[in-house]
Amino acid sequence: MIEDADLGARAFAFASDACSLKVMSHLATALQRQIAPLGLSAAASGFVSGPKAASSNPFHFTNWPDAWAAHYSAEDLVLLDPSVRWARSSGRALTWSDLFNLLPVRDPGRKVIEAAALFGYTEGMVVPMRSRDNSLGLVCFGGKRDPLSQKEQVFLTIVARAAFEAAERIENAGDIGRPAPVLTAREIECLALLVRGHSDQAIGKVLGLSLPTIRFHLGNARDKCAATSRAHLAAIAIRQGFVTL
Repeated sequence: MIEDADLGARAFAFASDACSLKVMSHLATALQRQIAPLGLSAAASGFVSGPKAASSNPFHFTNWPDAWAAHYSAEDLVLLDPSVRWARSSGRALTWSDLFNLLPVRDPGRKVIEAAALFGYTEGMVVPMRSRDNSLGLVCFGGKRDPLSQKEQVFLTIVARAAFEAAERIENAGDIGRPAPVLTAREIECLALLVRGHSDQAIGKVLGLSLPTIRFHLGNARDKCAATSRAHLAAIAIRQGFVTL
């Protein structure tokens, strides 16, 4: 186990070292070395929303055992997983035990935590993240141990963020993203109606504007967001927080 006094130094050292790593497997190995003394044997970094989450491989890296991964997939537990659901609704890092206590008695997510315990994972931590394109990400740790102390939770939150940011840099060849575009109030009004399925004509009727004016504003928004289609523009508007559903 790591002494509390050493946790801060180890977290800083890992965050510094992660900045120079260039290979994903090296990053995963370095992270594993950091969490092993805490009694945690598995870690994963990946996505719960956005394009990568919908792909065949939503992970930056994962070292969960094949047996658990196969069971998780066969039982389709991702739909129930409280860790994934938590990351979709909160930015707060949380231990498994605290998350379990938040679940209603009949919440189906309890099935996932109970199944994980059968594979030797009795405690862990969920650390929600945001990616370079504002997709929702998640770093999750697990192991066979008692509840994590407050200082251990802080340590894991720091190393999780450093690992996720390094993984994004490695996967995207150093491109860390860019600031959201500056949209006018009228462009945002048009986008708010666009994402709700309104046609250009319907948007014009609601806002009391002509069809050419609506197309002008949406065209400007599309250029600023580098969107390739109306659907892409709507997705960007939601992901970057200009509008909500």
